[in-house]
Amino acid sequence: MTLGAEPLEYVPQSSASPGETLKETLEELGITQADLARRTGISTKHLNQMIQGTAVLTPETAEVLERVTGLPAVAWNRLEAAWRAQAVRASEDVKLGKHLDWLDNFPLAELVVRKILPDKKKSVQNLRRLLNFFGVADPGLAEELWAGYQVAFRRSAKIEPNDYSVLVWLRHSVLRARQVECQPFRRDELVRSLPEIRALCRRNPESWLTELPALCARAGVALVFMPAMRGTHVSGATRWLTPEKVLIALTDRHKKDDRFWFTVFHEIGHVLLHGKRLTFLDGDPLKYDEDPAEDEANRFAAEMLIPTRYSYDFERLRGRPRPFTKIEEFAEMVGISPGVVVGRLQHDGALAWSEGNGLKRGFELILDELV
Repeated sequence: MTLGAEPLEYVPQSSASPGETLKETLEELGITQADLARRTGISTKHLNQMIQGTAVLTPETAEVLERVTGLPAVAWNRLEAAWRAQAVRASEDVKLGKHLDWLDNFPLAELVVRKILPDKKKSVQNLRRLLNFFGVADPGLAEELWAGYQVAFRRSAKIEPNDYSVLVWLRHSVLRARQVECQPFRRDELVRSLPEIRALCRRNPESWLTELPALCARAGVALVFMPAMRGTHVSGATRWLTPEKVLIALTDRHKKDDRFWFTVFHEIGHVLLHGKRLTFLDGDPLKYDEDPAEDEANRFAAEMLIPTRYSYDFERLRGRPRPFTKIEEFAEMVGISPGVVVGRLQHDGALAWSEGNGLKRGFELILDELV
C-alpha cells in the first residue's frame, strides 16, 4: 500500500428521471395518464408534472405507484433520490466552477505525485477532490477555517513558507496518522520509551521507518514520515488529533541524521511539555529562540541527545574536536551517532559547517516506500 491520500469520491452515473421511467412503464402496461390518475387518485396535472420532472415523487406516491405498476416503492424512491442528487450536483458544479482560480494557490504537480489529484487540470472535478481531501465544503469556508488556525499554529516568523503547501503537507500527515493504530496516550509510557528511541539514532536509517513509529505508538503517539514539499520549510510538526492521540510528523528536509534526531526530540518535547490545543510547525528548530515553548523544546532535545552529565567530556571535545576520531569515541561513549555530535559542535561554533559532515548519515523519504 502506497502512502496516498486519494479521497473517496462519489461519481454518479447519468440517471433517468423517475418521470421518464414512469412514462415508459405506462407505455409498457398500456395505461394512459388519465387511467393512472383514476387508479391512483392523483390528479392528471400532478402526474404530468412528475413526468416532466417539475414535481417531486414522494414516498407516499411511490407506495401508490407500486400497487398500480408493480414496480416496488423502493425503486421509485431510489430513482427520485438519484435524479435529485444529480440535479443538485450539477448546480454545485456551476457554483464551484466560479472558484477554479483557487487551485492556483497549490503546487498541483506535487499533488499529483502524492496521489491527491490525478492530474494538474484546473477542473471542477479536481477542485472537488481537493475540498474532499481537506474535508471542507467550499474554498470560502476553507479560507475561514485556516484563518482560525493562525491562533493555534506556532511557527517561527523567520521562515516564509508557502502556506498552502504547508496546509497540504499537514493535512496529508493528519490523514496518514489517522490510519496509525496507537495505544491511548500515556505520558509515562512515552517517557519510559525515550532511551529506546534515543538508541535508534545509532542504527541504520532504514530501521527508523519501522521501529521509531512502533515505539511511539505504544505511548499514543502517531509518528508519521511525510516528505517535505517545496516551499514549506517544515522539518516537523506536533498536533493533537484527539485527547488520547497525538501526531508527530517528520520530514527529510535537511536529509542528515543530526537535524532529523534533533527534530524528533524537539517534537517529543512539545508533546511532553506543552498544551494539547496548539499545533507546532517547526522549520529549523535549532534557530528558534524567541518563543519560550520552542526554547523549551530545544533544551529538551539537546539534553536528550547529549545529557548534562557528559558536560565535562563534551567541553573537552568542543575545545579540541580534531582529529574526528575523538568525535566517534565520544559518540560511542554517550550512545548517539557521530553525526549528531558533529551537528552539535557545528551549532556551537567548535566546527565550521563544512567540517565533519562525512560523519553524518544521509537519508531520504520516498512516498512509495512508506506504508
